[in-house]
Amino acid sequence: MKKKLIMDVDTGVDDAQAIMMALAAPGVEILGITCCHGNTPLKNVLKNTLRVLKVCNRLDVPVYRGCAEPLVAHKRHAGDFHGKDGLGDAPDPDAPGLDAVQEEKAALALIRMVNENPGEVSLVATAPLTNLAMAVNLDPSLPEKLKALYIMGGNTESRGNTTVCGEFNFVADSEAAYVVLDRYTCPTYIATWEFSCRNSLPWSFVDTWLAQDTDKARFMERISSLTRKMVQTERYQKELVSGTEFNSCDTYAVAAAIDHTLLTESEQVAVTVELQGTHTRGMMVLDHLELLKKKHKAIIMKTVDLEKFKQLLMNALKMKKLIIDVDTGVDDAQAIMMALAAPDVKILGITCCHGNTPLQNVLKNTLRVLKVCDKLDIPVYRGCGEPVLAPRRNAGDYHGKDGLGDAPDPDAPGLDLLHGRNAVKAMIKMVKENPGEVTLVATGPLTNLAVAVQLAPNFHEKLKALYIMGGNTDSRGNTTACGEFNFVADTEAAYIVLDRYTCPTYIATWEFSCRSSLPWSFCDEWLAQDTKKAAFMKKISKLSMDKARSADYQKEITAGKGFNSCDTYAMAAALDDTIITDSEKVAVTVEVVGTQTRGMMVLDYMELLKKKHKVTIIKKIDLEKFKKMLIDSLNSPALAAAQVLLDYMELLNKKHKAVLMQNVDLEKFRQMFMNSLK
Repeated sequence: MKKKLIMDVDTGVDDAQAIMMALAAPGVEILGITCCHGNTPLKNVLKNTLRVLKVCNRLDVPVYRGCAEPLVAHKRHAGDFHGKDGLGDAPDPDAPGLDAVQEEKAALALIRMVNENPGEVSLVATAPLTNLAMAVNLDPSLPEKLKALYIMGGNTESRGNTTVCGEFNFVADSEAAYVVLDRYTCPTYIATWEFSCRNSLPWSFVDTWLAQDTDKARFMERISSLTRKMVQTERYQKELVSGTEFNSCDTYAVAAAIDHTLLTESEQVAVTVELQGTHTRGMMVLDHLELLKKKHKAIIMKTVDLEKFKQLLMNALKMKKLIIDVDTGVDDAQAIMMALAAPDVKILGITCCHGNTPLQNVLKNTLRVLKVCDKLDIPVYRGCGEPVLAPRRNAGDYHGKDGLGDAPDPDAPGLDLLHGRNAVKAMIKMVKENPGEVTLVATGPLTNLAVAVQLAPNFHEKLKALYIMGGNTDSRGNTTACGEFNFVADTEAAYIVLDRYTCPTYIATWEFSCRSSLPWSFCDEWLAQDTKKAAFMKKISKLSMDKARSADYQKEITAGKGFNSCDTYAMAAALDDTIITDSEKVAVTVEVVGTQTRGMMVLDYMELLKKKHKVTIIKKIDLEKFKKMLIDSLNSPALAAAQVLLDYMELLNKKHKAVLMQNVDLEKFRQMFMNSLK
């Protein structure tokens, strides 16, 4: 089950870092982001949050408008540190508009999301706590339904960074902080100002972190420029409790929420907030003497595993590294093109295997796809041309004898462009050089993967994740009575992979792909784009699309009518796992002996197999997101720019015309002006 987070932010630079960390963390679902006054006025907070989501390609995460003022105190901001706009005064003319903000108010949304997921939601608060105080006033039972609360704020040693004794978030709304620490009785973790100072990171790490060649890293470098200068000033040095290095306050709270093992030392103590003092208003008070008689104690963070923390920060901005293992037919081509078009994705290599068509064709087809996408720099490797044991079979009746719809291409690249290394050895080498970072997407028979784990038994342990298109869940086949093509084409390989690969494993099955098919009207729109990639896809897809409308194909499908790009579902999930809206975990194996059932995937719901490792069976996806990824796969930056120009020209061609004022009767205007004050 994914960790469910709600983030309450006042998006300045460190909130942006925290949001990006959460978005990049595997197994984390952000239900929503609620916005509050703080580092910058609320309007900027909303805009900044949308800017962060846009650069991460995650504008699907709902953003809610919260409180613009503290409960009682005068409003204050931190423009001197974060910039007047909150993100380093780095202009962004393409920032999303506020029409993307949800209509529902933040406190109400917070209550609703927690009520819909009782006991499952961790709330991470990196802003003044106004929204949280409002929410508990509206629903006093709210804290009981939270899994945990993580706060960045407060201090432990009466040393402030805003007033003499007060930390910014608690000073910015002291009454709200008091209410939250008094009434939220769920497990509460606090990353204080002193804690963040003492767990700062070297500037050399920051240079490496921001030097990554991704849009996210460039965005972060741009918005962080001002704060990096500010931390070198004498004024900021006076704020620091210890250390003079990189201190990303808000990210410590979200890091602890993502991975609880990150926290290496803490203490439990009852806490409150001083509301009256001249110098101490907003100061967090730790009741070590237990004079307050409070039953609920907060967990004060003291130290974290800095290496784990660095890794979370690196992951927030890094490229997603893929190896794609294919038997390039039409749907593999669609999957490869989707990966090539995805932002911040690095394809380390493409390994080829027998399957839809003989290996020689698979190699040629893969190079054809890379050529049309101007990506022939990506290495392509020759893999297994035969199954482990079974007789070889192909799918020429559906994909064409050549695998790409028998659409001739006299200018196809030659096989001299192949990388000299064998596919299996290349796969092992790439994963060894990038331990824990590589996602392997397998859209053909699993022969290469089975041989890899035979040659390197710990190969799978170094993978970040494995995404497979293959198998079935309802014992209904598309090749044999009970078997799906990829698993039937090399049943022994499928058995080995599902038995020995213990990394996180996601399977897009035949039945799932049928139930997630897309309307033919969408296909027409998708292939009508005016790009060479769309023209190529239209040409190679014609045969398979005609076959998909045939009576024979209708016998294969388990549900739904329309376009079924099997391999692309696995790729889409690997590129963005938030596309998965429903799944289940279950131990699986493959039948290798049965007369009718050989190649069938077996789901062990009764746990009779006693397998510890369970795979994630994808059941539903966000089809609108999927459509967008398919559209983008055939699009081009030049086309997008042209569309903007066309839209502008369309505006110029409107029948309705505005009246531009040039001169007025000044005497009449003066008279009206005089009358306004009479």
